[in-house]
Amino acid sequence: MKSMTGYGRSQGLVAGQDVMVEVRCYNHRFKDVRIRMSRGWMALEVEVEKSIRKWLGRGRVECAVRTASGAGNLGRPMLDKANALAYLQLYRELAKEMWKDTGKEEVPSLEILARSEGVVSFGDAIDDVTAAWADLNPLLATALQAADVMRESEGARLATDITGHLDDMQNFLSALQQVLPAETKLAAAKTEERIRNLAGKVELSPERLAQELAVLAERMDVNEEQVRLESHIAQFRAKAGRADVLVGKELDFLLQEMNREVNTISSKMHAPSVIECTVSLKAEIEKVREQVQNVE
Repeated sequence: MKSMTGYGRSQGLVAGQDVMVEVRCYNHRFKDVRIRMSRGWMALEVEVEKSIRKWLGRGRVECAVRTASGAGNLGRPMLDKANALAYLQLYRELAKEMWKDTGKEEVPSLEILARSEGVVSFGDAIDDVTAAWADLNPLLATALQAADVMRESEGARLATDITGHLDDMQNFLSALQQVLPAETKLAAAKTEERIRNLAGKVELSPERLAQELAVLAERMDVNEEQVRLESHIAQFRAKAGRADVLVGKELDFLLQEMNREVNTISSKMHAPSVIECTVSLKAEIEKVREQVQNVE
């Protein structure tokens, strides 16, 4: 079992620059990857995302690639003044030509000039993407491995906590199984007394009474629900103990089924002792559900 929460980092040279890679992992129902790199290094973003998605089962991962000094992103913007002035002169001549009949004058905005090709560039942009990826790939792998160590450690802690709740669920189920026979007999006796009171002086045949009691017993029978609930708990233990597969979604499904069985039992049996057990079972299921939200 792995937690979806973790952190990892690494540092080394990429394209001759001292670079730091940070990976932060969070809870998420699906697979969500977010990468922060400078515009000059975006040619590497596809490879970085591909590697993270291959590594990740589910959850949200934020990966940042920056200079080790932390002084801003890789690839600082650079202004080519000569190019900007050339564009300015060109736009002015175009404006004069377009508005020559009206005498109107128009000056291009800074936004238009900045968007013109070659005016703003990134001095640290990657030239050899293949070589840069060969440098960055092992750094990313090291950061992901460090995050994995933290996720496995957190997963072990979650497994211990969840096991405790499963033990409590098993205890409450055992308590339920102990009170059910007596409560079933008591409910049958009360039903028989109610039927006789309603019948008054009318003679009831033993066969008719036995038929009514049999229908009641069938409605109150929760043996199948108990068996399925016990099976779900056993399956949950087995899956939660595995670290080599992604189990988060399966565990969440098993919890839904457990809750369904408990709800059915409580709807069939209304005795206070039974309700007490089912309420306790629901409470434990909810505690486990909160923990499972962080399992990959």
